[in-house]
Amino acid sequence: MVVDRFELRSPVLEKEHAHHLDKWFGFVAATKARHVTLDFSPVLHSNHCIAASPKDFRLLANQVNGWSSSCCTDGIVSLFLSYVCLELPPVTDGSLLRSKTLKKLELKCVVNLGDATPFIANCPALEWLSISNSWIRHLVVPQASCLHYLRLKSAGLQSIHLNATSLTTFEYEGSPSVPIKTNNALKLSQASILLNWLNDTVDDFWDELSGCLAPVDRLVLRFRMCRKTRLINNPIKFIHLRHLTLFCDILGDPESALGVLRLTQILESAPQLEHFVLHMDSYDSRSLFLKTADSIHPHVHHHLKTVQMTGVLGLSGQLELAKYILLSADALEFMALNLARIRTQHVKLDYPYFTMLEKFAKNYLDPQGVYSDVLKIVGPSLTCH
Repeated sequence: MVVDRFELRSPVLEKEHAHHLDKWFGFVAATKARHVTLDFSPVLHSNHCIAASPKDFRLLANQVNGWSSSCCTDGIVSLFLSYVCLELPPVTDGSLLRSKTLKKLELKCVVNLGDATPFIANCPALEWLSISNSWIRHLVVPQASCLHYLRLKSAGLQSIHLNATSLTTFEYEGSPSVPIKTNNALKLSQASILLNWLNDTVDDFWDELSGCLAPVDRLVLRFRMCRKTRLINNPIKFIHLRHLTLFCDILGDPESALGVLRLTQILESAPQLEHFVLHMDSYDSRSLFLKTADSIHPHVHHHLKTVQMTGVLGLSGQLELAKYILLSADALEFMALNLARIRTQHVKLDYPYFTMLEKFAKNYLDPQGVYSDVLKIVGPSLTCH
């Protein structure tokens, strides 16, 4: 009997169940299952914490090796492990975890990984790898790897080396302090970088990440930004970037426009940008004071076609940024400003205030109605319940 797909999902896993699981793993090996899922996620668990512990079921390397045939046509193709302890042996052990057929691997809340680099090197067919909420200190993707997609989320990493020239999509969520080193021949086309930190992380983006992200066509970026901070001298150019989505948490003085206007540097570093989405959020609950500065020096954007800005609360710099885009994008087809969002729950929605903000924004951005066919300002009546 040959099984194409095997899935074992159980929220309850104790040591006394181990011998039953060993029988199922033997069944996987005997039937040459090609797609295997072992999901022992508890019914209630945190999405932000590593919840597996050494007392969870231990999956040994030789057990996984039993699922992978030495033949290039048989053996496991995809493997999903959740809430287990996968014990990868040290290189000196001689019993490396290897598979000639494995193409897709997802590890979620998996501990005791040790050094995963030799494992990746011994999976020559691996194309898709996701490691989330798992503990792995260092990760090196070898140059000879055929990996196309890599996702790392809250993996406890201390360093990342991306040497595979085949890698086209990279997603990272974690600390900005983790150094990410890349091969000069790396040609990413898509990237998602979500920086989790309490302080300003814009400088981390420019100083540590912008170099490896320069070739991307699509970029999703989340950072926190202080309103009073430095501008970047000679920022790296994203000459291929056409789709940009920013999630920006705004910190500091609500009357300082400099922080929000720092985003113009990112726009100016992407001369081919066509689509721009900006989601803003602020943790400042003080009364907002509407005022704008006229010291805007537009940099012409010949390719920018669509813009969406959400979380426009009237903070200084937000409307200036919108006007900068209106004045600089000569090919603009559509621009939407959402003045309030449900996501900003910590800011009390004052309907009279947002009604005033809507009128103020229309008068400031388009007093003569020149952009009436392009500009759409969405008030609280359409964005709040």
